[in-house]
Order: sequence, then structure tokens, then C-alpha cells
Amino acid sequence: MEKEVNQHTILQAILELSKQMQDMKSDLQQQIEAVEKRLGEKIEAIEKRLEEKNEVLEKRLDKVEQNLSRKIGLVDAKFDVLSVDVITTKAEVSMLKQVK
Repeated sequence: MEKEVNQHTILQAILELSKQMQDMKSDLQQQIEAVEKRLGEKIEAIEKRLEEKNEVLEKRLDKVEQNLSRKIGLVDAKFDVLSVDVITTKAEVSMLKQVK
């Protein structure tokens, strides 16, 4: 009889441990899901911030490109004026040399 009681006690302890393991497994699974959810939310927030910053940087880059284009156009116009002045000056010098 004592052997049966011991086996029954052992079986009951095994069942209790099994239940505790299942409860722990369920708890860990819930914790993992909660962490995954929080990480997903944080990743989405970071992606949104990066997109916003990217938009700001693109706008700034557009402004820089426009400024550079305007300045390059201005420098190009100045070179045109200078080259015309140089040609005019050379022509005048050439005419003066011919007069002598």
C-alpha cells in the first residue's frame, strides 16, 4: 500500500510540475508577445521620424540645389560679360595699334 501511495504522490507531483511548466510557458509567451508588440511600435515610431527627417533634408537639399543653380547661372553670366569686355578691349587695342 505504501508503494501505491508513493507512486500516487510522485504522479501527483509530476502533474503539478507539468501544470506549473505549462503556466510558465504561457506566461513567457505572453511576455514575448508584449515585447514584440512594443518593439514593433518603437520601430514604427523610428521609421516615421526618419521619414519626416528625410523629407526635411530633401527640402533643404532642393533649396541648396536651387541656390547653387542660381549662383552658377550668375557666375556664367559674369563670364559672358567678362569675355565680351575682353573681346571689346582687344578690338580697341587692335584698332589703336592700326592707327599708329
